[in-house]
Amino acid sequence: MNLFLSTSMAVVSAIAAATANAADKAALSPHRAIYDMHLLATRDSAEFTGMRGKMFLEWTDVCDGWTLNQRVRMDFTHREGHDIDNEFSFSSWESRDGSSFRYTMRTTTNGEVVEEIDGRAELDSGAGGGSARFTLPEIAEIALPPGTIFPTEHLFMTVATALADKPVLAKTMFSGTGLDSLNQVTAFIGSLIAPGSAPVAGSDAGSESDRGAIEALGALRSWPIDMAYFPMRGSDSEPEFEVHFRLMENGVSSEMDLDYGDFAIRATLAHLEILPPADC
Repeated sequence: MNLFLSTSMAVVSAIAAATANAADKAALSPHRAIYDMHLLATRDSAEFTGMRGKMFLEWTDVCDGWTLNQRVRMDFTHREGHDIDNEFSFSSWESRDGSSFRYTMRTTTNGEVVEEIDGRAELDSGAGGGSARFTLPEIAEIALPPGTIFPTEHLFMTVATALADKPVLAKTMFSGTGLDSLNQVTAFIGSLIAPGSAPVAGSDAGSESDRGAIEALGALRSWPIDMAYFPMRGSDSEPEFEVHFRLMENGVSSEMDLDYGDFAIRATLAHLEILPPADC
């Protein structure tokens, strides 16, 4: 998995894990958000000395399921001084019962297309597993083992685990971001942050109304969550990457850190808009 596809996968999964406000699927809050992104930390092995970007997402209830539309632009400054402009877009639909999943993704670097993904996945009834079929980047099919879930179902389980005051959730998740996007995902859920007990981080780039909406999140319950993504193959005990974020009870994540070991990226909420519920 290349760097940019890996980053895309982490962001998509983090967003998916931060979009529910209750274990009840009927209580979801559709929303639109924009995040400012920057390089948080680098180690000696990092290839980059700087990074700036923006992430747009729209998560909606479409009655028969949920859709996620996401666009990310990341401008890296390489150690040797040249710039690398990376963009990706990801769209998905997941059925309400968690059994069907459709996904597309397109990644460009310096204006050149480097990756295109298109496919759909189905899970058998019960615990029999399923399969994912790709038409891009090539015609391929991969088996999904018993117990596999898709991102929206994973978010319900994550929130339910937090509300039940349980500290760990470990699941096999297929994200649809590539032929190698089947991962073991372990979520470590911290203690409840009581309403009003901790300010919510937000970007200064937003408007006054955005800053007010972000500050209002502090009146909600929230949890710190650390997610580690492990490859399905091999004996490596170290995760491919980790995502750390604060999950508010209304489904918004005010900021998230994506940690790759030799560098880390932070995404901070700059714009928030709660969308009206679906008219089903």
